[in-house]
Amino acid sequence: MSKRLSEEVRRPMDNLRYSWSSPQEDEFALLALGAPSPYEALLVPSRMRHARELLDFNSLPVEDQNRWSATFTYFLKLLAVQQGKPMILKSPPHGYRMGVLQRRFPEARYIVIERNPYEVFASNLKLWQILTERYSLERCSGEELEEFILSAFILHEKAVENGSQQVRPGFLAFVRYEELEREPIEQITRIYRTLNLNDFEVARPRMEEYLGKVSGHRRNRFTLSLQQKKRVEGRWGRYISEKGYGWPEEYIDLKGDQ
Repeated sequence: MSKRLSEEVRRPMDNLRYSWSSPQEDEFALLALGAPSPYEALLVPSRMRHARELLDFNSLPVEDQNRWSATFTYFLKLLAVQQGKPMILKSPPHGYRMGVLQRRFPEARYIVIERNPYEVFASNLKLWQILTERYSLERCSGEELEEFILSAFILHEKAVENGSQQVRPGFLAFVRYEELEREPIEQITRIYRTLNLNDFEVARPRMEEYLGKVSGHRRNRFTLSLQQKKRVEGRWGRYISEKGYGWPEEYIDLKGDQ
């Protein structure tokens, strides 16, 4: 078992190395336990056609909301018994659930990682293309994927915006992906301070050890068409402007439409 836990492979979407013992999104565990999850669309892509019903927790039928809450609580209890320490959960769909999470877990703290919207689109498009090609039970067109990603981003931004307004001071920290990549220790130190967590110096050695292991990793370079760029700007222009982002030439190539 220990050998299996240590064996590493590369993730198909970004080539990062990971193993059975690496941190994973808890959303996959919830999906496996039968909780309603946006990741159902990985298996049944036609569900993407109704993005709000898939992503917005408040749009779920009451029985599905209760089933998710019960499954999530059960999962957290399992982790608490196994780990016996505070948990860090990393799952993009939780952004859509900030409201219900605050009601159920008033002492929870939140870290929101923002990233250049152009890269968000390109990265998600590649991710969903790879995963639906491998696991879906239906055919899924590129147009359907793009429309889902464009809609999902707006729903997520609104959910996080509304949820952030309800979080008490000292329970929410924002960080930019680019800043986290450029100066990880400094940004994590700031997050510890913002959220009033324990002394970061205790965790610093292991963090620096991990950073040393992944220091050679290079971010993906994507390619988008001019039409895709225009679609992103047409739907997400407000967020691109408000966040102060521009076209990331270093990470996305632009090709003319054929």
